[in-house]
Amino acid sequence: MSSVGTRLCREVLASSFLAREVELSILLPPADLAVPARYPVLYLNDGQDFERLHLQATLDALYARGAVRPFILVGVHANELRVQEYGTAGYPDFNGRGSLAGVYAQFVLEELLPFAQAHYQASANPDEAVMAGFSLGGLSAFDLVWHHPEAFARAGAFSGSFWWRQRAVGAGYTPADRIMHGLVRAGSLHPNHRFWLQVGTLDERGDRNENGVIDSIEDCLDLVEALIACGLDVQNALRYVQVEGGHHHPDTWGRVMPDFLIWAFGAAEGPVTLPAPLPIVRLQLDPHLAPAILLPSALPVAPVAALLLLPDAESAAGQHHPAALVLDNHLIFNSMSLTRPIDGDFLPYAAGYINLVPADADPREVLRSQPAEIRAVFAGLSEEQAEKAYAPGKWSLKEMLLHQIDSERVFTYRAMRFARGDGQDLLGFEQDDYVAHSGANARSIASLLAEYDATRAATVALFDTFTEEQLDRRGTANGGPNTVRALLFIVPGHERHHLNIIREWYLPIL
Repeated sequence: MSSVGTRLCREVLASSFLAREVELSILLPPADLAVPARYPVLYLNDGQDFERLHLQATLDALYARGAVRPFILVGVHANELRVQEYGTAGYPDFNGRGSLAGVYAQFVLEELLPFAQAHYQASANPDEAVMAGFSLGGLSAFDLVWHHPEAFARAGAFSGSFWWRQRAVGAGYTPADRIMHGLVRAGSLHPNHRFWLQVGTLDERGDRNENGVIDSIEDCLDLVEALIACGLDVQNALRYVQVEGGHHHPDTWGRVMPDFLIWAFGAAEGPVTLPAPLPIVRLQLDPHLAPAILLPSALPVAPVAALLLLPDAESAAGQHHPAALVLDNHLIFNSMSLTRPIDGDFLPYAAGYINLVPADADPREVLRSQPAEIRAVFAGLSEEQAEKAYAPGKWSLKEMLLHQIDSERVFTYRAMRFARGDGQDLLGFEQDDYVAHSGANARSIASLLAEYDATRAATVALFDTFTEEQLDRRGTANGGPNTVRALLFIVPGHERHHLNIIREWYLPIL
């Protein structure tokens, strides 16, 4: 176990290729894990987003659990030229974006890698080098690894911009105009190539060909098909992670980061194993729904309204991976767009919670996605760890979870009362008194998670029923105004507040 966290270094690298100074954020492994040998290394685009991704706290927690072996993380900061420097080298898109991707590739290969190898013991072995990025930075990382297996063997793309195309939609565009797909088809797979690809079911709403599959998923799966046609072994060389309810946002990418880091740098004999990846599937669905994909080992969901077998789950070896898409009553909700609450809809303190719900997010989708985060926090923790506070007088993780359950019940009770036209004043509650009398530490993690799941299911079922008129109904609680709409945002925002505290203060000590 490591007792000291990662070490953050800042560097400025003068690039002759980019004709600018490039800021670097470098995370070194904990000092007590230092070894004299060369380190594996992750080169990460958009290194300026470390904090938004909660990257250092996530990595500290993984080291503390022995989930990853020591490696160096080199984050390359982008600037106002990001949309020109990222892309496919030598192949700008139809709008001229990516015009500097070629010189960015030269910077990475001829300046960044030699710098990291000379100053930070980064390995020059391509099998020990990973390149990754987000959105357009994910496309850039994939392009670099595909064309330069002599430098990198593995690529990670979070919501990769594989839509990158040489012709605009509406100007004669066809799927053959997607640039990265064409480069893969025209190139050749290296035997050591490995790819980690992630998309969110709410990355976007676009559906160019109106086939019920959002473009980000279709573009990624089409790229997978192109890789398979080149001979990629999907069983051993690909991990496709589809985040149900996941957005094109650092919040989603930060939540799925542990999966990527364990895939890339997992300890050979470590205690943490990754869940089975999703089969390679093509979803023929209404893109407004966030589907639940069940693996063969998953428990059945009831009641089942429809069961659709997914036909495209064949590997290169011809093996079939059973998968089913289940639409149940919990996944069918009113698809109206939601406006955010305004001043006067809530007490001032609640703005801190409401603002934690991303501006482009449907709070009902956030409610659906959060249970996976909660379970990820407690996965692998012992009862003793979950009863630990990060400082004297602070709550334990068990107490924090039960506080979340209690608060959610209070907030949804208020929402139900107000939605039903009952606007009378409702008293507030003292959270510290509730926790002190909760007995949370005497309960098992499994018991608390079961209660959390039941509470969240009831919350989602209630909020799914509200009409626009009901969302605008208001009452008084805790001495101030509350609308049902505000409470719908407060519930997931309150949970996000506590998840942030867990990542910042609790996970680093576990």
